[in-house]
Amino acid sequence: MDLALSKVIELRESGFQFLHLRDEDGQLDRIMAFKQRRGFIDSILFWSETEARAGRLPAVRDSTRAAQAVWIYEGPLVEAVDRLLDLPEPGTRNAPTLMKRTASDLAVVTTLPFKLKLPPGAIA
Repeated sequence: MDLALSKVIELRESGFQFLHLRDEDGQLDRIMAFKQRRGFIDSILFWSETEARAGRLPAVRDSTRAAQAVWIYEGPLVEAVDRLLDLPEPGTRNAPTLMKRTASDLAVVTTLPFKLKLPPGAIA
């Protein structure tokens, strides 16, 4: 547990923001951390020390289609944090850029516990 907690602290110290996502009974279900980086959002969603999902998604996307990640990892929390923090900065050599697979649960806007109401053509 100490190593997992130190990795969550490492995310916070790296500038990630956190959302505590609750189930229908108000109980903590999972935690999401996210950070915007040069046109992309790096995010991680975790349920426990052994179950996490991390990814990098474009910050701007077509909201009528499922979010797609350019990089995604599923596994233990410690490994997910390490891999996410080790990703090359977007726009640099070896940074992932090709859409790989659907990752709607990692898209911050679709995970927020409220709806954004925007006028047509507005950008969130």
